[in-house]
Amino acid sequence: MLKYLKISHLAIIDTVEVEFNEGFNVLTGETGAGKSILIGALDLLLGARASADMIRTGEDEASVEGLFEISDTSLLPQDLESSGVSPDEVILARRILRNGRSRCFINGNLATLAMLQTVGRSLVSIFGQHEHYVLLDSDEHIEILDRFGGLEGLRRNTSDAYHAWSQTRRNLSRAVTDLEDRQRKNEESTAAIEELTEARLRPDEEDGLVEERDILRNAVRIREKAFEAHQALYSRSGSLMEGLVDVRKAVEYLASVSPKFTGLRDNLEDAVYRLEDIALDLRTIGDTFHADPARLDAIEERLILIRRLKKKHGADVEGLLSILERKNAEAGEILDSRAAVKRLEAELEETRAAYFRAAGDLSDARRRVAVALETAMKRELNDLAMPNAAFLVSFQDVGDDKQSATGLETIEFHLASNPGETARPLARIASGGELSRIMLALKALQTDDGATSTVIFDEVDAGIGGHTAFAVGTRLARVAKRQQVLCVTHLHQIAALADRHLSVIKQVRKGRTHIKVKALDREQRVEELGRMLGASPNSEAVREHVTRLMDQNTAEVSG
Repeated sequence: MLKYLKISHLAIIDTVEVEFNEGFNVLTGETGAGKSILIGALDLLLGARASADMIRTGEDEASVEGLFEISDTSLLPQDLESSGVSPDEVILARRILRNGRSRCFINGNLATLAMLQTVGRSLVSIFGQHEHYVLLDSDEHIEILDRFGGLEGLRRNTSDAYHAWSQTRRNLSRAVTDLEDRQRKNEESTAAIEELTEARLRPDEEDGLVEERDILRNAVRIREKAFEAHQALYSRSGSLMEGLVDVRKAVEYLASVSPKFTGLRDNLEDAVYRLEDIALDLRTIGDTFHADPARLDAIEERLILIRRLKKKHGADVEGLLSILERKNAEAGEILDSRAAVKRLEAELEETRAAYFRAAGDLSDARRRVAVALETAMKRELNDLAMPNAAFLVSFQDVGDDKQSATGLETIEFHLASNPGETARPLARIASGGELSRIMLALKALQTDDGATSTVIFDEVDAGIGGHTAFAVGTRLARVAKRQQVLCVTHLHQIAALADRHLSVIKQVRKGRTHIKVKALDREQRVEELGRMLGASPNSEAVREHVTRLMDQNTAEVSG
């Protein structure tokens, strides 16, 4: 529970220190006295958004500190051992700097805002003065029902299953689009694949064909020149080989005279052998080279085909072979794409079935919880002076293709305020006072599970008065038997039931506004309750009335 709160230089507050007790604590004061500033300061301590505008004029920073006593350590998150959180007490502190930044501390150790929020949520729940208007939004009703029933786990399962199903649908859509793109491209590539495949291209083929074509074009001339060369070198009278006979004889003589001419003779013999080989090659060329118009035409046609393909696809022969290889690979990938689509279709059925199983479990649990909520609300509203009210939870199936992460239905709270009336949506028929009481009843049911050690009600009594106000106060006092309750109120009927009464007073000293929080004794409470009643505190009738309200506390609350 919250034991101590210190606020410095926040808004119009200079310095305020407040001590709280167990049970039912109320804060009262004139309108504008600063009660909401105190709640806002506590909200900052729990991690609410801060800004430099909150700092008191003339000061460099504002700060809020709170001391919390922990009786049940299970309320704290398990992962906060490194944050300096002790088993018995927690001191939270927050400083707001002039540059708009803030510093957070847990038991004197610097902490992140997220850590402060996590600890704060585990210790305190704040229910604001306008929160009952949430009931006008039917989308919030399903949230309230799920929180009441503790259905977070089933809801999380449903949400996870829905997102898995949705992700599979997106994946399947992308896979189908990819397959269609590949099939379209494959249709466009089929002709190219057939054309390039039929061409049977080979690397370096074009250079070889050009060379062969050039030879065939000059075949007659080549044959003639080869014959002429053979005649001059070897076969006719007076050929070069005949002339070498006398040379060979002379060199042979030189080699016989002196060994040093042997090398000369050997070189000449080698040259003669080479010339004879050349003569043989020339004769072969002359005998074998003939014009071949058919072959030449075939080569020309082949070269025309290759050049056309090169121009069409903008690539050389090597590039054409790469294009063919790539297009064949793309055609093969279609099989993989089809397999991916079939796999995702199967996965879609699985994830869809998993979602409907999870959502069905959630729906069944919601309908059971709805019965329990209706029963509990009947009891709560009876305690809040609405004995004839019927609170109903209406379910509406969303229909096909409208499922969501929240489940298979929408939920709306209905109310029949008086006997014989048909229950209708809250947003259409409930008055402001009825909404306040319904929200208080719902919040009271939420606090019954002891989710936090301190519950703050900030002017949740708006729109009610008279005996209803006393009934609301009685309900708050009963909650305070289980958890510490802090309540900001303008109603004397509620304040009269408090275990500790704090008065918020705004004063002006030396031209500056100051806020003071004072704990009231019994006599001071009588005077404050009389002021809240709007009557003279010196009136005996007023004093008797508020004293009777205070003395009824124990009997009413225990009853």
